[in-house]
Amino acid sequence: MYPTTKQPKVLLLEGEQRSGSMISVLTRAEFEVIQAQDPDEAWATLEAREDVDVLLADIDIPRLMDSVELGQYVHDRWPGLGLVLTSDQVRHLRPDEVPGDGCFLPHPIPADTLLKEIRLAVRRH
Repeated sequence: MYPTTKQPKVLLLEGEQRSGSMISVLTRAEFEVIQAQDPDEAWATLEAREDVDVLLADIDIPRLMDSVELGQYVHDRWPGLGLVLTSDQVRHLRPDEVPGDGCFLPHPIPADTLLKEIRLAVRRH
């Protein structure tokens, strides 16, 4: 599906109730999924790995730093990294509230919409 041998990598920061379905959709579409349990772990993963193409983050995960803040920090540190934010509780984020060229997708997210946005984020990366 991808012209190179590199399998695109998605760092998934998502609530446990959804992570299984997201992982399934992404792996069937030939993405490698790396999971993080909280924003701090996601940041540490990005610091340790140079091969992540997209951060897919649920902004409803309760921690010291929320995923919108994490997205801003990630964009500042790695401006080319793709960013897709999701939420069950927030109805909508305006484009100017999503750092960089990232996007916001409210749940429930149809699989084709998720994959379209992830692929666009990979291309921008």
